[in-house]
Amino acid sequence: MEEKSPREGHCVGVFTISSATYAYLSIHKKHRNLSEFQKRLISFSAGMFVGVLKEIGDSMEPNNRFCWGDMQANALGGAAFQVAVTIPLSFKKKNKRRWDIAENTH
Repeated sequence: MEEKSPREGHCVGVFTISSATYAYLSIHKKHRNLSEFQKRLISFSAGMFVGVLKEIGDSMEPNNRFCWGDMQANALGGAAFQVAVTIPLSFKKKNKRRWDIAENTH
């Protein structure tokens, strides 16, 4: 089995945190009324916030530093999350249009 690079871990970590935050905001009755944009922004921000905290923590360790490459991997994970959320939404909209057309033809 191949070993993951640390940057892959950053990408997967931010994707996972963003996805979990989005799911929480979508399911929890207190936050369900947030707009799609708000849920996406909060979710992306949560993932990136954790990524930045990780890099700040790394920079405080001896012989370690803040790594902009890791931040790029964090941003890639956040972007992948946005794409993953967009695809199902696009599919739902297409299905809705088909049902609307079918209902209007009868």
